[in-house]
Amino acid sequence: MLVSLISFSLLNSNTSFAGTAKIGPCAEAVCVDYFKKYKKYARLGYTDAMFTLGEMYYFGHGTDKNVKKALKQYKNAAKYGSVKGQYKAGILFLNEKEVKDIDDAVKYLKKAARNNYVNASLVLGMIYFSKEHLEQDFAEADKWLAKAYEKGHKNVPEFIEHMKATKGYNTADFPDLMKAIAENPIAVVKKPTSPPASQVAQQSSSKSDIEVITVYGTLPDLFDAQLLSLKGAYPEKYAKATGSNIVGNSCQKSIACGMTFDGDFERLVGNVMGNHSVNAHRQEW
Repeated sequence: MLVSLISFSLLNSNTSFAGTAKIGPCAEAVCVDYFKKYKKYARLGYTDAMFTLGEMYYFGHGTDKNVKKALKQYKNAAKYGSVKGQYKAGILFLNEKEVKDIDDAVKYLKKAARNNYVNASLVLGMIYFSKEHLEQDFAEADKWLAKAYEKGHKNVPEFIEHMKATKGYNTADFPDLMKAIAENPIAVVKKPTSPPASQVAQQSSSKSDIEVITVYGTLPDLFDAQLLSLKGAYPEKYAKATGSNIVGNSCQKSIACGMTFDGDFERLVGNVMGNHSVNAHRQEW
């Protein structure tokens, strides 16, 4: 049960569109209008639009809540490179009764985890440790939990305590995790104090040279910015694979190359703050 509870909370904790703005149920005319706009861009092949449309279907924002349609959009986004789409598809396959499929859940979660989406690593570790979904596999659980711990995921210590309270738990079964704990006994990620709305905060990761850019603003502001950015972008669905997200450009010719850990907002930041505000923090596949 803890696996489902934590993985569901991870889904909901990750639904903030950016910073303090969160997608929720809405039947107002303005929400319906945004839904129609995102549906148009999703059909045109824009990955960011596919992912956001999936959020709208999942929460009933501007449309009726529909888990199957949400899953379809997350899968479409995942197909064209959205790491968040991979993660959300995995979570829906794991938790939603009408689309539940553990094999597909693991498949999509592994795609996201291999692209450094730390929530996916934690959920995979929980799945393989628990008997709730699959046969226990301590080697797999150790690999993914260690990866999540090394990235400083705030929920890993809680799950470790759960494992300690479980009959049959043995530290010898988790060598990678124990090594990570020994090297860094305190893996606590403190929540930053949220700055005022519409303020952009830049934080440097202590684990790498990746710069994390967090955007704070109202949901309509972010919708407007993202939709505006899509007008000047080429649909990912029709882009040729050149090693970058810019059609016809190779990685060597591109400032931001490969898939991003938080790529859904890179265009948004560039549009709001200017391209100079977006550093080269993308991850290679």
